[in-house]
Amino acid sequence: MEDRKKHDKAPSKVREALAISRDFSILLLSLAVVSLGFGILSPIMPKYAETNLSMDAAQLGATYSLFALSFALGMIPAGYLADRIGRKPLIIAGTLGFSLTTYALVLISNSWQFAVLRVLEGLAAALVTPAAFALTVDLVPEGKRGVAMGAEGTAQLLGGFGGPGLGGLLAGQLGFYYPFYVAAGLAVGCAVVVFLIREPKAHLQDEKPSVLAMFSAWKRNFQQNRSLAAVTTRGFVMGIVQGLWNLGLILFWYDRIGMTETEVGVAISIGALVMLLGTLPFGAMSDKHGRRPFMLLGGTLMVGGLLLNAVATDVWQVFVLVAVSDFGAAMSNPSVGAMLADVMLPAERGRVMGAYQMIQGMGNIVGFFALGYIYQVVSPEAPIVLCSIALAVATLIIAAFVSETRRVATGPVPMAEEANGTTAEAVRGGGGAKDISQK
Repeated sequence: MEDRKKHDKAPSKVREALAISRDFSILLLSLAVVSLGFGILSPIMPKYAETNLSMDAAQLGATYSLFALSFALGMIPAGYLADRIGRKPLIIAGTLGFSLTTYALVLISNSWQFAVLRVLEGLAAALVTPAAFALTVDLVPEGKRGVAMGAEGTAQLLGGFGGPGLGGLLAGQLGFYYPFYVAAGLAVGCAVVVFLIREPKAHLQDEKPSVLAMFSAWKRNFQQNRSLAAVTTRGFVMGIVQGLWNLGLILFWYDRIGMTETEVGVAISIGALVMLLGTLPFGAMSDKHGRRPFMLLGGTLMVGGLLLNAVATDVWQVFVLVAVSDFGAAMSNPSVGAMLADVMLPAERGRVMGAYQMIQGMGNIVGFFALGYIYQVVSPEAPIVLCSIALAVATLIIAAFVSETRRVATGPVPMAEEANGTTAEAVRGGGGAKDISQK
């Protein structure tokens, strides 16, 4: 009888640790579905543009920078609307927009049409990003934010793990168009799933509402916790790095190492598997041990794995280095999301995340445009070295300017207060929470 009681307690402890609810579970499912669609396209998009549209690396970099620009500008209304009308409508609109632009890619015949669709896709992504982050934080308790970010990352990786391999297989065996059909259909499925979520109501508290309110919201949150400035600066640098991760590295694998579409898909899937296995555990550990240590160690591993790609010569070396880099990402990513949530006022999460993502998007613009040019004019290895340096700088920013933000809850926070955003004292170290900075 005693053994049975112990056995019954185990699943309940797991559920408690994950802070799983019906609506959070549905959100995780929707993220897995849409991430599968994104993953299907990731290994073939650069090759598709090169082969079908005759675009070189510089043109690709410029076109990807247009996506980043529209994404950044789209954050201005998206963060505001996420707080004003709710998270769910924006997520649905954004995923449906992604579905339409993805399907339209099979109809285009030149680089100008590709550029227009990338701009529209950036706007769709802007609608989803702050709303999804804010909804995740809305649905889980404060003390489980690291786990929630880990669970969210794991859900996306469950889809992303199978996506690159499936995309490479579909493109290699059936043709370039089939991955786009599948990805568009999955985005529609995601919108249907999100519709089932019961969303907590958001209450906008600006006396004079404005789509530019995210800037004043960011300033207010910075005044409450100055770590937000350093984390946001890191976000800008990471935006530059993402330019390589999403474009330059894949082109390098194709051009310098001679990898096939299937091999590139396998490499991305290996990285996704490593992150899948590590993201949730490291998210849980960040709730127990703090955000900062995992951001620093994870960033260091990403620098090493990325930099060594510049001297890789064989496919197996790429596989190993991707595993190292993405293990570092698994360590740091949930801590980054949890740290952002730690320093935001509850009623302003959508707007502050919109400001953060806009600044990171500006880094994307710099990264895509500069890296495409450097790749073609200097060498394919040069962007890898440059982005490794930038990633090291991003890690040093956290080491030098950010104290630990995790707090240990000393008592329950009333749900009514959380919903109305009256837990501002918790951001300053009060409100039923214990600050463990410098622990």
